[in-house]
Amino acid sequence: MKRVQKVLAIVGFMAVVILAIWSTQPFAETKAQSDANNSPIEVWIDPAVPIEFPIMLAPLFSSGKYLWANTPDNARLEVSINAEGGAISSDWVYVPVVPFASTAETITYADIEHFWTTGDAAPLAYISSDRVTAPRLVVTGAVYDALRTAWGEPNSAATIELVTGDTPEISGKLWEERPNAWSIVPFHLLSPDLKVLKLDGVNIFADDFQLTSYPLKVRVALTGHEAAVGQAIDDLMAAQTWQPTNRDITKMTRIVLTGVTAMSRATAYKMETLGVTKPGELILPFVQDANILHTSNEVAFSENCPTPDPYIDSTVFCAADKYMELLTYIGLDVVELTGNHVNDYGVGALRHSLDLYDANGIAHFGGGRNFEDARLPYLVENNGNTIAFIGCNVPGPFKSWATTEDPGSSQCDEAYLAEELPKLAAENDIVIMSVQQWEFYRYEAGLEQIGQFTNFANLGADVVIGTQAHQPQGFTFVTRPGQPPSFLHHGLGNLFFDQMQSIGTRQMFMDKLIIYDGRLISVDLFTGMLEDYCCPRPMTADERVDFLTTIFAASGW
Repeated sequence: MKRVQKVLAIVGFMAVVILAIWSTQPFAETKAQSDANNSPIEVWIDPAVPIEFPIMLAPLFSSGKYLWANTPDNARLEVSINAEGGAISSDWVYVPVVPFASTAETITYADIEHFWTTGDAAPLAYISSDRVTAPRLVVTGAVYDALRTAWGEPNSAATIELVTGDTPEISGKLWEERPNAWSIVPFHLLSPDLKVLKLDGVNIFADDFQLTSYPLKVRVALTGHEAAVGQAIDDLMAAQTWQPTNRDITKMTRIVLTGVTAMSRATAYKMETLGVTKPGELILPFVQDANILHTSNEVAFSENCPTPDPYIDSTVFCAADKYMELLTYIGLDVVELTGNHVNDYGVGALRHSLDLYDANGIAHFGGGRNFEDARLPYLVENNGNTIAFIGCNVPGPFKSWATTEDPGSSQCDEAYLAEELPKLAAENDIVIMSVQQWEFYRYEAGLEQIGQFTNFANLGADVVIGTQAHQPQGFTFVTRPGQPPSFLHHGLGNLFFDQMQSIGTRQMFMDKLIIYDGRLISVDLFTGMLEDYCCPRPMTADERVDFLTTIFAASGW
């Protein structure tokens, strides 16, 4: 069973237990006096605190040493928001979001605060698609209670829609009211079908994120009688259930998925003349914080690779050994070998390439030294998150596929994947499926491809990407009960390849997956443009809006 399913089951069970305890225990009516050390410790939990806090305290109540109190007057301990002092506390982080299919990027705390205190949403119009319409704030009752306790009651003129449920219901409502709605959700309950807005330009997923200066949080603290607080801290430390924050960097993994790499033809020529690492320079800021960086390298390294000629339009590819420096420069961790050109220079070149990858500490999947190696998943653990990568090739050609003796890509075997994907999903937190599909130079994915990717998601893949695409393609989300939706990206486009012939082949994506505590919680999109036959750069703000608008339309949004 996936960890997220276990967590949901545990949370649900604990919530039932808490309600049962709360409803059956006698409430203390007076503060304990001389018998404080012998009688149970009464605890009042502010109803506005997030549900996770009663769950954290559940082991204390089940021990029999603590009792619920119905009012703070009857309690020796209090768990509340904005409490002064507090020997133990937690910073609960909240995040502004819009639907994934949005071109909004940022929001300011000053504008949020202005809206809350005055009811005027006009200054937030920049997050609506027309940049004119004042957007509606949609939140759950739990978030609303926490924020109004921390900030005070909102102005009566503020347009706030309350939704029963949790993140899935918020997401559904935001998509329904798109593009003129936004929300605030707890960090740990983010979902990939929601887009995180940078608050005051701050990247909440970055290593250098400063929690102390981040304004959109509430402080929950345990306060009370000194002896009772000391006992509770000891018991909480023994139970190991107290969370100092819901944004713990030690539980986060950033995975960057990229598209086609082909260090050949004009790209190789530019690497020879401008420097081997030149193509990676302008994307480095986006990829350098990746815990795991991926690319699909379709071209084998060969010791017999000729000097690149930018004027020869050959479709038989190879790369010089020294071009490995570009991959190590960007920090590549895992290479996908599903490409249909991996054996262009013969099986010997691919064997040589696999030796080079091994020597440089780069794992591989989707292809390998033989049939069995090619279909093996790549399994990795990072910050407590277990991830499985698996890939395959649909169109061939026949010579690109691995055999029992020779290296190559893994031919897609639907029967095998129908067994393997559920197994990987049961044993790992996140399953990433990569597919070399048929190539079409258009933004819309074909119905056959969408159907295949959806099937892989239903079998257990959390992420499915198409690495065949030299022209980027759209997205799909697949809803799954009790789990975040699967994220499908039908084509990322080129990473390093010389296709300057059209705007479509110059445009490209990199997808930064944010994994937190065993769940895919967000996807951050890099949008780039190929320049000079070799070198992707970040798009300008206007280019990005135009590109995303095109891709969202191609996704049926």
